[in-house]
This record gives sequence, structure tokens and C-alpha cells, in this order.
Amino acid sequence: MGRLLLVWRLAVRDLRRRPGEAAIFLVAVTATTAALALGLAAGTAVTAGYQKTREATAGPDLTAITTAADPAGLAARLAAAPGVAELAPPVFAFDATVGLNGRAAHTSIEGRDTRPSTVDRPLVTDGAWVRPGGAVVERGFARMFGVGVGDVVSLGGRGYPVVGIAISAATPVYPWSDWAQGAGPTDRGGRIWLTTADARAAAGDAEVVYLIHLKLTDPDLPVHWRETVFTDDRRGDDWVNTHTWQTVLQTDRNMIRNTQPDLVIGGWLLAAAAFVTLAALAAVRAGRDNRRAGLLKAVGAGPRTVAAVLLAQYLAPTALAAALGLTVGTVAAPALADPSAGLLTTAGPPAPFTVVAVVLLAVLVTLAGTLGPVLRAARTSTVHTLADPARLFTHQPRLTALTAYLPTSFLIGVRLLARRPGRAALTVLGIATISVTIAALLAYRTALATDKGTGLTAPAMAAVNARTDQVLLGITLALAALSALNTVFLGWSTAIQARRALAVTRTLGATPGQVVLALCTAQLVPAVPALLLGMPAGLGLYGMLSGRAAVPAGWWLPVAGAVIMAAVGVLTAVPAWLHTRQPAGRALTT
Repeated sequence: MGRLLLVWRLAVRDLRRRPGEAAIFLVAVTATTAALALGLAAGTAVTAGYQKTREATAGPDLTAITTAADPAGLAARLAAAPGVAELAPPVFAFDATVGLNGRAAHTSIEGRDTRPSTVDRPLVTDGAWVRPGGAVVERGFARMFGVGVGDVVSLGGRGYPVVGIAISAATPVYPWSDWAQGAGPTDRGGRIWLTTADARAAAGDAEVVYLIHLKLTDPDLPVHWRETVFTDDRRGDDWVNTHTWQTVLQTDRNMIRNTQPDLVIGGWLLAAAAFVTLAALAAVRAGRDNRRAGLLKAVGAGPRTVAAVLLAQYLAPTALAAALGLTVGTVAAPALADPSAGLLTTAGPPAPFTVVAVVLLAVLVTLAGTLGPVLRAARTSTVHTLADPARLFTHQPRLTALTAYLPTSFLIGVRLLARRPGRAALTVLGIATISVTIAALLAYRTALATDKGTGLTAPAMAAVNARTDQVLLGITLALAALSALNTVFLGWSTAIQARRALAVTRTLGATPGQVVLALCTAQLVPAVPALLLGMPAGLGLYGMLSGRAAVPAGWWLPVAGAVIMAAVGVLTAVPAWLHTRQPAGRALTT
């Protein structure tokens, strides 16, 4: 039997015998890789969705906005300018407040011909294109207000039935889409198309502008064309502003400006939590892995073969977890990239950088959590591994003097903590990750409640915040689940590795209740510095990402810390209580 075949068969056999451990491993690493993949793929998904929409709607390379009463002269000068491949007739437009399902909303009204335009040809996704007396609503705007074909839009005291829903790449998606206004300040809103006659009749005293959409011979350099060709002699005396398709794309990316960093940072926090999960899992499996290593060495396997066999049982699920994380992140990225449904988004293959980053993160988390125990098992002598002697405890007179007068439960718990400081460090790391996340979430909710205005309307602000809320809630729930799993694992592994010492303690008179409280103490003591470090770090992390400081109400953080401590105590007490149900004599005779 070849070495690779042997490694493969042993790894598969181990996974089949203990599918629960493999499933926990898979969930922990998949959650980490999915969060990172989603954060990295979101920006690519926005670009891909916009480019697809731009192709389907003949999106303009550059749009000129003018307040001229007669835009024919500007349109003629633009048509004759070098570098212009195609030009659409000027579009009559103005800003207005409309009524949608009983709510008022700010929007841009555009007057269009009933025939499709050569440049900026909105794609109708439901219903039909504009006709006299009927309105077509931009899809993101319609989704936000629950508008569909057959509903009525109120404008200037008149009702316009909605005959269609459409999308366009000429302006950013809702709520960033209102570019119809002139030289005044921008007020983000939606987009509605009417016939030109209906738009002129509904304009009234509103400030009117004209939109001129252009296709250039070099669509990749609209800024260069604007700076070198569209000079003052072609602009004329009227106010003219321009927007390029790159500006539209960058504005669309603002929709994930807050959520993308949250996902990337959340991915790294999940990586820290997954590291604790894998380290705790490796500690639980340490006894079995040591016996397997001893048996392999006894039949002639070298340290390299032993290390390969032990690592294979971890690396095989790692490969599957990386693939699952990439798949989940890639499939979910389009929904995250376009929360208002204003683009044509479909899942595409992940970028090479995303693949490399996700695979590297999965491998690093796995190796960091399991490589130490594997190398120790591979280097330990065969006789020592098969004998499995008790671990000698180093006498520490100072610790004895400090704990001598403590109650029995606390004395045992502190000595368990001192015997394995590495496990205390894992507890600190695991509790700190969830503390950072909860503190950052509380700071975000505080900032949201005290924010007095951002220049966006209430529905627009809701569209921006809804996705951030979902992302933060998802990351918090995933971290809470992993942290709970870590606490159970760490408590169980502490009880398993201290089973002989605790059995001796019980034979000397300690009750099962005192043993349970001792194991809880070994977890709760390192949780205190984790909270003291994690809560301020979460507030600082939110301030760094958002650029503004927000301190939750005085009682929020203490209550959150108390809930975390209570959860740690309960989750540690359950496996500790199960451990004490075994007779002490059984542990002493193994």
C-alpha cells in the first residue's frame, strides 16, 4: 500500500467514525471563509452587475446636464465634437415630490419618447414602456416603496398609473440616483419616466434641466475627452455639468461602502473564533491522536508519515470548507451588491485574488489550530505515547501561598488554570472576539439612533442601513454560535485532560458540585480580562471604520458583559456536570 493511499484511507476512516467532529470543523471554517469571500466578492459583483446593466440598456459613456432653455445648440456642438460616436436627443427632466402608496418621495421625472432611444435605453423588467398618461418607475425605487404595475403615482395633483418597471445604467441605483437637478444641492431620490408631453405638463414651475447622453469612440476615457474636447467654447454660456459612467459605477459601490469592511473584518474575527474552535477540537482529540501516532510508529511509520496522517484528517475538511465558503460568498455577493435591485446581477466566478485569500485563510486557520498538537504527537517517543503517563505538575510555591485560603472550588479552578495557561489564552481570544463584535454592534446602533441627518431622505437612509443591519446581525450570530461552541469545547477538553487530577481531588473529599464550580472558575477568570480588552477594542474598531465615535448608554456595555459571563458559566457547567457523572474510580484505573 502506498503512503498516500494509507494517509487517505486513515483520514477517511477517522471522518466516518466521528462525523460530528468533522461537521463542527466544517461549519467553523466555512463560516470564516464565507464571510471573507462575501466581503471580497461584493465589490466585484457591483462592477459586474453594472457592466451587464450598461450593456443591456445601451448606457451612456458621458451625460451632459444643462439648464439651457433650448439645448439644441449644445446638442449640435456635442454631435460635431471629435470622439463622439453617438448622441441621444436631449431629455426633458425636473425634480418633484410624488405620492407612492400613501407616502411622499423625492424623485427625478424624465420625459421620453415612446420609441426606444439609441443611448440610455431603459430595460423594462415588468410591464411596458411609457405611453401617454402612464408612468414607468425605476426598479430599485419601486421595490423600496412597494410599487408595481397597476399602482398609481401622484404628481402635481394628477394620478399616473404605473405601466412598467425598468432599470437603467445612466444614473446610480436608488437611493443614490437623482441627478436631474441643476446647479443646486443634491437631494437623493428615485427616477420615473413619463412621455415628454406628460413631463412638460407636470413640470409646472419646477426648475427644468436637459440630459444629453453620449457614446464616445473611446468609452474607457470619458474624463480625458471631457477635459480635452468639451471645452468652454463647446459648453456655451449656460450652466453645464457632466457625469461619466465611471462616476456612476463608483457611486453604485457606495451601497456597499459600509457593509464590505464589516464583512472583511467580520471574516477575520470569525477566523479568530474558528482558530479557538479548532484548537479546542484538537485538544479533545489529543489523546486519540497520540495513541494513533504511537501505533503508527510501532509498525514502522516515521515522524513525517505520522504528521501527514494526523494533518490529513484536518486538511481534507479544510478543502471542502474553502470550496463551500467560496460558493456561498459568490452566490450571495450579487444580493449584497445591489440591495435595491436596480442592476442586473447574477453570480459569476470569484476573482483569483478572492480564491487565493479564502484558501490561504482556511489553511492558516486550520494549521494554527492543529499544527502544534500534531507536531507534538509526531515527535513524542513511541513508548511514552503508548504508555500515556500522567502529566507531572510543577510545584509552584507562590501559587500555593496565594490560593491556600481560597474556597475549595476556587482553589481547584485557579490551579487548573495555572496548569494549562494555553487554554486560558484560548478562552481570552474566544471571549474577546464576541466582545469586540457586540461592542461594535452597540456603538453602531447608538450612532444610528443619534444621527441627525446625512443628506438622504428617510427611505433612502433605510435602504443604506438595512443591508448593514443584516450583515452585522449575521456576523454577530455566527460569532455568538462559534463562541458558544468554543466555550463548550474548552470546558469539555479541560475536564478530559484534568480527569485524573480531578478524580484524585474527588477521592480526597471534593464533591461533584465543587468540581463543576472549579471548571467554571477556570473559564470565567480569563473571561474577565477578555471583556475588559474586547469591549473598548470594539468601540475603537467601530470608530476607525465609520470615522465617528459612538459610546453606548452607560448600562449597555455592563449588561452585555454580564450576559456574556452568564453564558460562559452555563455553557461550561453543562459539560462539567456531565463529566462528574462518571465515577472517580474509572478515571483512576484507565
